[in-house]
Amino acid sequence: MNRIKKFTSPVTFAIILLIISIVIVIFASQVLYQHTVNLLTNNLRERLLTISITVASNVDAKDLEELKVEEDWHKPAWIHVVTQLNRAKYSNKDIVFMYIFRKKADDPTQIEFVVDADSIDPYANISNDETRYVDVNRDGKIEPDGPDKLQWPGQDYPEAVDIPEAFAAYKGPLTSEELYTDDYGTVLTGYAPIRDEIGNVVAVLATDIKAEDFFTLTRQTLQPFLIFIGFLVLIISILVIIIIYIWRASTISLERLNNQLQIANEGQTNLLHIINHQIKGYFSKSRSIFSELLTEPDYGACTDKSKPMLEEGLRSLTEGVGFVKDFLDASNIDKGSYTYNMEQLDFKEIVLDVAEKQKKIANEKNLSFEIHISEGDYGIKGDKAQLYQALRNLLDNSVIYTSEGGIIVNLEHLNNKIIFSVKDTGAGLSDELKLKLFTKGARDKDSLKININSTGFGLSFVKGVVEAHKGRVWAESAGPNQGSTFYMELPVA
Repeated sequence: MNRIKKFTSPVTFAIILLIISIVIVIFASQVLYQHTVNLLTNNLRERLLTISITVASNVDAKDLEELKVEEDWHKPAWIHVVTQLNRAKYSNKDIVFMYIFRKKADDPTQIEFVVDADSIDPYANISNDETRYVDVNRDGKIEPDGPDKLQWPGQDYPEAVDIPEAFAAYKGPLTSEELYTDDYGTVLTGYAPIRDEIGNVVAVLATDIKAEDFFTLTRQTLQPFLIFIGFLVLIISILVIIIIYIWRASTISLERLNNQLQIANEGQTNLLHIINHQIKGYFSKSRSIFSELLTEPDYGACTDKSKPMLEEGLRSLTEGVGFVKDFLDASNIDKGSYTYNMEQLDFKEIVLDVAEKQKKIANEKNLSFEIHISEGDYGIKGDKAQLYQALRNLLDNSVIYTSEGGIIVNLEHLNNKIIFSVKDTGAGLSDELKLKLFTKGARDKDSLKININSTGFGLSFVKGVVEAHKGRVWAESAGPNQGSTFYMELPVA
């Protein structure tokens, strides 16, 4: 189940990422498309208004005053206005219909036609003379009751009641709010008022302009962006697939490594168990035997001749037990499996106890050994046995790696902290060793020359113990053969 979950999680994440990316791309495309449509529509509106206003300004209101009923199409004013509109319409291939309407004199809520650009003969398309036919929408077909219907003065325009712009145009030029489709196709209508000599609006000129080319232009403008967006989606999809593949491969690799690590950990646990219960037991038992042979005269084994050998055996076994103990302690602390017995302690007493014992060993090597303890409160909360061992490791290091000169132990209370230090005139520390000093197995070739039995676990143990007590440990040295100083800092409790 875990394996399936590990695979599903990244795949699901990648798919969600892909879906989100596609949604964003689609949204961006829609926004871009709408922006393009709005931009081109505005350009079309401006163009349409310019045409409508220009033509409307050239229409004579007096001519329109003469065109009130159907029979007025015979008047010169009819011919004059139709000709004006016809020229304007056919000078622009996109204009499909141009006409003039006005409010009825007896009912201003109703609209009537006045004239349009193609109705020079209002009855041409219902006659039998094809030579008179007028193809209003220029589609090659004559539809007298459809888009090719011709108008005459005073003809009712009932559809205008449902067109708000027809009435709003009396206040000023405007265009229809949206593109719409009628018998002339998809069009946009522009309106411009026609005024008399004193500025009164007497009629409105309307111009229908086709928008099919507008949509074509929109598609042409948008197409490169859509191609780019499609390419972008493809790239994102490929990247997501690659991410899924790499993620799966990494998961498999990590799972394999995890299994290997678990096996190694189990092996290490078994090894530590054997070391703790078997090897340590053998060493301890053998050490006890040598100790008994040296101290109990009843055995009669300790003669002047055998005593040096027994002492060497006891010393060697003691070192072996110490080696195993350091290794086990460092491993347990590193794994976090050690349980500390925290209690209120006087750290000064622990330091004095350890220092006095190490002083004897130092004196045997003809090393000076000084202990300086400042006045102050050295109460802490900690594990006495582990702190004792950590201090012993630091002092033991200084004694072992110092061949001449001496050691100075210092303890002081500073800023609510307890600072312990041990300074020696010994082997010092190389830059290489400083970097790994408090890690497991930390040794260099120079330290092995001095102490071939060095485990490299002693300082790692010290670091683990000190950090468990919310403290810190560090070392300073000018370099090899220039001595070193080890510090331990603990909080006062």
